[in-house]
Amino acid sequence: MAKKKVQDPAVPGPDVTLYMIYFGFAVLGTLWVALQLGNLLSSTKQNIPINPIAIAIALVKGKLHWPFPSTLIVLLVILAVIAYVMIRKELAKRRSKGVLAVDAKAQHMGQGGAIAALTEKGVREKATQLDVSLGYNDSPGVPIGISVAEGIPLYGSYEDLHLDIWGPRQGKSTSRVIPAILSAIGPVIATSNKRDVVDATRGVRERKGDPRYVYVFDPQGVAMGPEETVTWYWDPLRWVDARRPGCEMRAAQLAGHFADADSGSDSKGDAYFDTEAEDLLASLFLAAAVAQQPIVQVWEWVTNSRNPEPIEVLRQATSYWQSADLSLTASSLSAQYNTDERTKSGIFGTAKKMIGCLKMSNVHPWITPGGDRYEFDELEFLERNGTLYSLSLEGRGSAAPLVSALTAAVIDVAMRQATQMPHGRLRVPLLAVLDEAANVVRWKDLPKQYSHFGSRGIVVMTVLQSWAQGARCWGEDGMAALWSAANIKVLGSGIDDTKFLTERSEVIGDYDSISQSMSESKGGKSYSRSLGSSRTFNVNALVTLPRGRIIVFTSAAPAVLVRTIPWWEGEYDSEVRASLERYEPGARRTTTMSDLVQERELAPANQPDQYGQPQEVQPL
Repeated sequence: MAKKKVQDPAVPGPDVTLYMIYFGFAVLGTLWVALQLGNLLSSTKQNIPINPIAIAIALVKGKLHWPFPSTLIVLLVILAVIAYVMIRKELAKRRSKGVLAVDAKAQHMGQGGAIAALTEKGVREKATQLDVSLGYNDSPGVPIGISVAEGIPLYGSYEDLHLDIWGPRQGKSTSRVIPAILSAIGPVIATSNKRDVVDATRGVRERKGDPRYVYVFDPQGVAMGPEETVTWYWDPLRWVDARRPGCEMRAAQLAGHFADADSGSDSKGDAYFDTEAEDLLASLFLAAAVAQQPIVQVWEWVTNSRNPEPIEVLRQATSYWQSADLSLTASSLSAQYNTDERTKSGIFGTAKKMIGCLKMSNVHPWITPGGDRYEFDELEFLERNGTLYSLSLEGRGSAAPLVSALTAAVIDVAMRQATQMPHGRLRVPLLAVLDEAANVVRWKDLPKQYSHFGSRGIVVMTVLQSWAQGARCWGEDGMAALWSAANIKVLGSGIDDTKFLTERSEVIGDYDSISQSMSESKGGKSYSRSLGSSRTFNVNALVTLPRGRIIVFTSAAPAVLVRTIPWWEGEYDSEVRASLERYEPGARRTTTMSDLVQERELAPANQPDQYGQPQEVQPL
């Protein structure tokens, strides 16, 4: 890694007397040249000697006169010098615009060939290796920011996995989440507990593809107003698909999302009852899938532990379905129904608590068929490069289990689809931006599966507010595993976790520096110099990292200081503003889905849209 030369503090500073001598010579030289040129331009020529001293004596004695043209020349020179100084100051001011004191540390961090894999050239070469076809206007990767040391844009490739830790209100949505969604070349999943990401990117994604494949899953009304109606639904039991091998595993995963969301609270549960309740829910979900009942039927079964219907459903399914033997699941469920009343009450009570959101009437339209609502299909969503926003709030009645389940279901289908494609990867990468992951997507198996996503063409960006937040969700070992599995780790501003920052400070490392000492005696002053090392970023520097700067850690490369680029400084500025105008609360105009579809159908093929972006009309 190239480093700039360290300034030697023991070397004496510039000699002011020497500068004054240079200045004096410049003034005298200017006057001499002005006098000679002015004399040539005058109508009355004088016999002016070459020797400057003789000229000065002659002027004092009155033998020579200062020509008027010489005065004009001197004035012109003075004006030129003033203009030069002002231009230099303005250029310096422009260069220093946006420069922060911390930027000086960038020279001691990653740059040049050490971070070549993050440059546009590097990620384009990686895209070629991965057989990802990029169009002329496509982003070569997931944008990260601008390298402070070199001023070049940096990206993550389409097989990198991201883990971001930023403090609250430090610009992670405007500088990381939103730009990543805007630049995505394929399907997108985005989770959040706020509506800002939806409002900013929804309009752009609708015009990039078919607006009918842009979904907002919002059971708690985070982004949807009371006047808006639910137009689609997702049936979790359809993903379980009891007629297909592996249904027991998917039912267990679905139950795990409800169990994980409940255990995400600060209160500690009972290990036995939590495990048994999760197993009970897995069996009931499978029974409801076999009976082709909506998922809310499970709530009815959990609240009536004397109803043996789910046991009979599983036993009967085993007799006429050749694809799955559910007899063991039926036996396990029967044992839980027939245990002693005290234990049974504890198991069913714990399970009831886990699926509490299923009793909420505002949730039902999102997960059950009815009316004119159409069904969400994971595979169709992937094939049509759709966009899915999944929103929920923390607290009682949270829809976080359903958000986790929906996110995991789409990624699971993507993983299975990837195994059937060349090189075992999706042809078009899927981007999953898990903002507020520890609150909205309490997916306990995420650290275990993280390393598999990149090799399948699934780019996952997990965004947290602190290390401790992730540790509460996945445990210290799980959070450490997640951090290790990520190829690109971003440390933002606003973090005050001393232990975590101490480790990051050590990873960033030291740089060589020269220290000096001075001693004074009767014989004068003497200087001594020694070569040592200084910490590039100590803990205090990381705690006070200013907004607009992030530190990026990548595999087998030095840390890089990066300037973030908010969406209003990017190429989608006008499109995002139009999206905000349409979808933010109190927007001045409203565009319906039919308007968007009609606009797309009427747009001439291969012509720019209203934002000047090229579009290609696909059959609807």
